[in-house]
Amino acid sequence: MLFIFILISFAALFDDMTFRLFGKGKRIKAFFLGCANLIAAIIVEDFAWFVNRAVLPLQDDPKGGQLMQSSDWTSMHLGALDVGSFVVPIWYIVAVALAAGAYYIAFSKHDNVS
Repeated sequence: MLFIFILISFAALFDDMTFRLFGKGKRIKAFFLGCANLIAAIIVEDFAWFVNRAVLPLQDDPKGGQLMQSSDWTSMHLGALDVGSFVVPIWYIVAVALAAGAYYIAFSKHDNVS
């Protein structure tokens, strides 16, 4: 699945590298756009797994019907913030900050052709 995320996220960069449509500045912006898209896709995919577990639990799943918990694999590495009945993994916050920064770089002065 990561291969598909990379292929789709960096499509603009692959297109520019293939046809050399724009200069180096646009290629760098396309790279940052691809990084931001990849990070966002990973976050959405991970969160969707837990929403699926909460909404449509398997019969033999001991955590079925629950959103993320501190004992889940996604919250174990960097920890998590407790928000009542579920937790928000710290890596989500770090990843959203990185994606926001990459989107900012990719779209700042987007109307300049270089």
